[in-house]
Amino acid sequence: MEGIKILHYHKFWNSFVDLPKGIQKKVVDFQEKFRKDSKSAAIHLEPISTFKDPTLRSARIDQTYRAILKSFNDGNIFYLLWVDHHDKAYQWAENKVIDWNVDTQALQIFDNPEVTPLPNFKTENFDIPGLFAEYSDKDLKRLGLPEIILPSVRKIKVDQDLYQLEDFLPEGVYEQLFYLAADGDIEKLISEVEEGKVKAEELEKQAESFNNQRSFIEFTDNNVFNEVLEGGLDKWKYYLHPEQRKIVTNNFPGSAKITGGAGTGKTVAAMHRLKYLVENSRPGEKILFTTFTRALTNNLLESTRGLNFHLSNVSIRNIDALALDLAKEYGLVPSDAKILEYDNQAANRLWEKLLNENLISYGADFLEKEYCDVILNNNVSNLKDYLKTYRTGMGKPISRRQKKGLWDHFEKFREIKNRENYFYKAELYNTLSDYLNEKEIRPYSHCLVDELQDFSNAELRLVRALVEEKPNDLFMVGDPLQKIYDRRINFSRGARINVRGKKSRRLRVNYRTSEEIKRLAISIIKDISYDDFDGEEEEKAGYISLFHGVDPSYTTFKTKDQEINHLIERVQTLINQGYSLSELAITSRTKNGYKDFRSGLHNAGIPYCEFQGGNRIGDAEGIPLLTFHNIKGLEFKQVFLVDVNERTCPFLPRGFEYYTDEEKESHLRSERSLVYVAISRAIQNVEISGVGNKSEMINI
Repeated sequence: MEGIKILHYHKFWNSFVDLPKGIQKKVVDFQEKFRKDSKSAAIHLEPISTFKDPTLRSARIDQTYRAILKSFNDGNIFYLLWVDHHDKAYQWAENKVIDWNVDTQALQIFDNPEVTPLPNFKTENFDIPGLFAEYSDKDLKRLGLPEIILPSVRKIKVDQDLYQLEDFLPEGVYEQLFYLAADGDIEKLISEVEEGKVKAEELEKQAESFNNQRSFIEFTDNNVFNEVLEGGLDKWKYYLHPEQRKIVTNNFPGSAKITGGAGTGKTVAAMHRLKYLVENSRPGEKILFTTFTRALTNNLLESTRGLNFHLSNVSIRNIDALALDLAKEYGLVPSDAKILEYDNQAANRLWEKLLNENLISYGADFLEKEYCDVILNNNVSNLKDYLKTYRTGMGKPISRRQKKGLWDHFEKFREIKNRENYFYKAELYNTLSDYLNEKEIRPYSHCLVDELQDFSNAELRLVRALVEEKPNDLFMVGDPLQKIYDRRINFSRGARINVRGKKSRRLRVNYRTSEEIKRLAISIIKDISYDDFDGEEEEKAGYISLFHGVDPSYTTFKTKDQEINHLIERVQTLINQGYSLSELAITSRTKNGYKDFRSGLHNAGIPYCEFQGGNRIGDAEGIPLLTFHNIKGLEFKQVFLVDVNERTCPFLPRGFEYYTDEEKESHLRSERSLVYVAISRAIQNVEISGVGNKSEMINI
């Protein structure tokens, strides 16, 4: 048959990667032959009497291996579902229900509940209404719930029942029921399903719906198979959740803000959005992809190369390096300009010089904080504006007279630091933003921002100045719950970026971590209120992980040697189980916290490396040693949080007792976010250890 299309089930790759290399190559050859003539006698496409679904077909890879496919009405679309040894392939397929859902325009795969025993809910006799009792059968079906499973869903009384039914529900339906149990807005969920459909009657066109592309993609070349043959497959490059795909391809009327918890695929969505913009941009358009740290920038560079699109008109830059280079290019700062945040000793020296040369009743710490958090963060350039600027979160209020005196001091400080060519980063951003706006220079056509929560108003004002205001100008992703730096963001007032209404989206599916790890991470910050970057509270409920794993553990020891020996034993056990050292990570609140573990690894002959400025120092294939700050943006199969006790988590800096109540609250919020970040870097397991009393932040 001409025009045969093969759509690959995303779980097909689970079976394919486990095949011997020789058989994998035969699968590639099989598909080429199948596309040319699916009815060839050599392919042996045939129904199997033991399959409960009579439309499933088996096809011969060779004498021993079989592929499982499905088609509808002898059409030209075939779904390649599984490939395995003859008996194992049939065993996988025999009790499956595989059917097209007209309500969602997606193929659904699940175990036949008439054959596979369903769980017996312990709460089924409780005299309470079902968890979904208030919703009609019709509405639940519009979410994709198959008729055959509806009676079981009606028996669900509590969330735990829903967890038990997860394996018996089609992908996507479990998510929808989870969301429905969390916030009860069924109309919103139905609307999202409808947005993921296409307006077409033909089944071939409906197969291209976002809802179906979540699990089924057509590959017209062998690139993805070659990727597997060369040693791995990153499915994030190809398969996107409908929520992600809608965001990636959406035509936003202006700037877009995408939030989501750790592991929800924000960066993945941003990288695919970059590819989409590149492929749909006009000749000569330049696109900027920026983030906060050099380490994250290096990760973005490496990841985007795997998406196979031209980067000639794309600049992937750390925001600090970009700002300094542009400021020098436009002659706004001297070529030997130096950044004070990179030289704390110089900053202290300059403020002390101001105090020594003038009679000032304020300390250096207060002056620097007022200058950076009020003057620079709000881009205040004159006394008149300073007098009108709110000092929210700065503690004790100061009078107009005091502000006038402070302004004189700040003017003198500028003269002192300018003589030595020193600049604060925010000062650099403000100078560059003002220049670009005044000259109406827009270096880029589009800008994408990753790890948005790390940015300040000053950086966002620069981002706004780099691109002309127009449809699809800014695309910014971040997680307010990971806000580990004390930087205030307000899009509307602080950066003049409008992201209200449909310009703001929220991702909810956690792809990285197990449900058990996700629950622990959320428990760290569940009682803390986080701003959504625009004056509203960010939601924490409704996140769902798509797989389960082992429960995280927290063990304390009497001595440091006991903790180190325990960790060394666990690392050696994991190595014996087949883990590579680079799949593991050891992280602590401070660099000093993992120092003794570094010595322990050295004595045990286990290679290790440390992260500095985004680069690995030491054995690049060794186990990474990182602080909670350094591990941000990375992921590992297993993460060890070490040196975790009541003294280190939360970590209280010297002089904390003299902080204002607001400053204490802000610091403790950041400390919780740091632990949340560290825990959520793990994919399969988290093990926490320490010496002495446990941290009150972690309840396991």
